[in-house]
Amino acid sequence: MLSILIPIYNQKITKLVTELHSQCTKTKIDFEIILFDDYSKENYREDNRKLAGIFNVSYLEMSENYGRSKIRNLLAKNARYDKLLFLDCDSKLNSKKFIKRYVEEMSKHQVVYGGRIYPKKAPKSKNKKLHWKYGIKREALEARKRNNKPYLSFQSNNFIINTKLFLQHKFDDSLSQYGYEDLVLATRLQNEKIPIHHMDNPIKHAGIEKTKIFLDKQKKAIDNLISLRAENKIMYTKLYRAYDKLKRRKSIPLFLKTYAFLEKRIQSSLSSENPNLLYLDLWKLKYLIAKSNS
Repeated sequence: MLSILIPIYNQKITKLVTELHSQCTKTKIDFEIILFDDYSKENYREDNRKLAGIFNVSYLEMSENYGRSKIRNLLAKNARYDKLLFLDCDSKLNSKKFIKRYVEEMSKHQVVYGGRIYPKKAPKSKNKKLHWKYGIKREALEARKRNNKPYLSFQSNNFIINTKLFLQHKFDDSLSQYGYEDLVLATRLQNEKIPIHHMDNPIKHAGIEKTKIFLDKQKKAIDNLISLRAENKIMYTKLYRAYDKLKRRKSIPLFLKTYAFLEKRIQSSLSSENPNLLYLDLWKLKYLIAKSNS
């Protein structure tokens, strides 16, 4: 019935897998949990190898890093059941009925996205406030809000999809680094008029990153966005809409001049106790302009 697919990269996932296994067993469904380690450091592999001894769990280590898209496609090719549940390895289950809720819904829809939440309590470290606030305000959305823009709101951290359907569309193997692989898949589904159903069955995102790492990932994502937009592989995003608006109005020089005036304030805010997400939007737009005109 259900193949649970988890790509692993530098995370210890014993607790997550144990809880998933327990819930599947209690729900009395046919299931398998497939774990592919995408060339993690040895200390993580050593800890996760013990999972290979659990019934219905498969664990395999890659001899090189495949990247976010390719490793997920490889997991799907090795699945034997007709439904795939993709989960990120830095996830924590938020409900004892997580699997039960999905089982009740997955026969009704071809694609189901359950959502994500972040810890309600802010991290103590000021260095992690930006990622946490971004997650709370921009990613941890209830299903009723996500359903307003079902394709743009889709993320790959926690979703179920029909196996045959996924193997027809898959993630874009050309993307080796972080960013927008989920929106490429959503664009393919939209083009085929395949609906994405949103429900409130979130997992908790545990991997809150330091501001520098978070911003470096944003840069990589925008690099991907530029390539994907040029190849017409991705739907129109809010960031590109802002860029095109400036371009049409020939306002890019004015924006850059204004940004230069605000730059110290922006950088200070992004590293502060209470980061301003509007400043993050301006920072991303500035990076997009710089990369697009380089």
